[in-house]
Amino acid sequence: MESEASYGFGWYLNETDQAMTHYMDRSLGKVGLTRFHWQIMNRIHLNGLAVKEKLYARHYLGADDFNEVIDSLIRRGWVDVVEPAEPGETKLQFTDAGENIYAEVAATVKEAAVQMFAPITKEEYETTVNVLSRLIRHMNATITED
Repeated sequence: MESEASYGFGWYLNETDQAMTHYMDRSLGKVGLTRFHWQIMNRIHLNGLAVKEKLYARHYLGADDFNEVIDSLIRRGWVDVVEPAEPGETKLQFTDAGENIYAEVAATVKEAAVQMFAPITKEEYETTVNVLSRLIRHMNATITED
């Protein structure tokens, strides 16, 4: 039987991502949301709006599930589609209700993140993020050189 130590780096990244999704879904499930609802809400908050076709969550969900996450935010009255959008783009922004609920959801996410990262120090977190950032930059630079 193989030990986890024999798994490659990608396995650890994938397992970490899956565990984080499960952890955040469980934490946000208390308010009827998922990690992907949060990602979309946070993107709208950070930029004032989000372009549906450029959202990170679309890479992880099937088209129907992705659309359902967005539609559920619209049905709750938290998000509206901005008109007119550029051709091929669907722009999303918060309603007043969405702006108001964002702080509550952000507090839930912050509390969950504190608990999720409890076993590692701030320095370990920063080192991990720095290492992953360097790997991403290196691999992206290599891809553009080809």
